[in-house]
Amino acid sequence: MSDKYVSASSTPSTTLRLPEQGRQGGKRRRNGLFASLVRAIAPRTDEKRSLVPAVMAVLLWGGLACAGYAFAVHTLDKQQQFVNQRIQEVQAQNEQQMRQLEEQLALVQDEMKQVQNGLANLQEDLQLTGETIGGTNKTKQALQDRIDQLNKQLVELKASLKKLEDAARAW
Repeated sequence: MSDKYVSASSTPSTTLRLPEQGRQGGKRRRNGLFASLVRAIAPRTDEKRSLVPAVMAVLLWGGLACAGYAFAVHTLDKQQQFVNQRIQEVQAQNEQQMRQLEEQLALVQDEMKQVQNGLANLQEDLQLTGETIGGTNKTKQALQDRIDQLNKQLVELKASLKKLEDAARAW
């Protein structure tokens, strides 16, 4: 018979055979990660291993940790600079809008003063006209219409002034 073929046994047993004692030398022992690290760092007394691979592994891990920390710090610094720059841009925009709102507010206040002065002048003219004319309904009606128109304009200007003041407070 050839060596390639395995002879069959005639035993009725269904159990498998255990490997023989002499053949276990080629298998690796698996005890876990930490056990293999300990064996790598502290070799057995019968084997003389060099500490260079273990030291290199520790140095590599230390270098990777330091590089990761440096990268994280660098990235966070860049992000902080970007955020600070954006905040400054927003503040500059807010200041510009505040100046524009203040200018508009000053213009509206000037218009309001002009309308109030015009209204006061019309009321004064109405009183003088009422005394001198003495009863012309057309003149009184025209002056009353002008006063009503100026009052409406005054109310609108007050409303827009209030809106501008609210917008200025919001900024």
